Amino acid sequence: MYRRYLFICIAFLVINLCFSCATRRHGTASSAPKMTKVLSFRLGMRVTSKDNIALYDLISNWIGTPYRWGQSSRKGTDCSGFVSVIYKEIYGKKLERSSAAILKVNCRKVTNKKNLREGDLVFFYTGKFSRTPSHVGIYLKDRKFAHASTTKGVTISSLDEPYYVKRWITGGIVK
Repeated sequence: MYRRYLFICIAFLVINLCFSCATRRHGTASSAPKMTKVLSFRLGMRVTSKDNIALYDLISNWIGTPYRWGQSSRKGTDCSGFVSVIYKEIYGKKLERSSAAILKVNCRKVTNKKNLREGDLVFFYTGKFSRTPSHVGIYLKDRKFAHASTTKGVTISSLDEPYYVKRWITGGIVK
């Protein structure tokens, strides 16, 4: 009985390892619905095959990464570090290292939130007296964005949350 159980476990592991990586990276028409369901669950928002699956998948792997000022790894990251890593991986673009510099050097402003598109950046101020960009996230859709929060780590938030409504500066299209 034990040998049979062990054989089934090993077979399941081998099959899972062989096929899960290929499906995840390359995807097929039949795997798309499964992947979108998994991503929807992980991210807590509806993901469809029309979305940039690579972007959503990469972000889902970062969810829960703790906030660490000045860092940009899965062990810990700050907001601009997170955005820079995602942008380099998904779009092949190198961004400046601070929120203010990213807006100034790498972006064209989008002042109306209704004009934001998937992959655009969103900028906020966190200081009491300065309206200089000190926080950045990546816009996804439906007024949701991914960012590294000082309290929650990498998470998804809504532009409609009072904290972000009050601190909104602008959106940005990366050049």
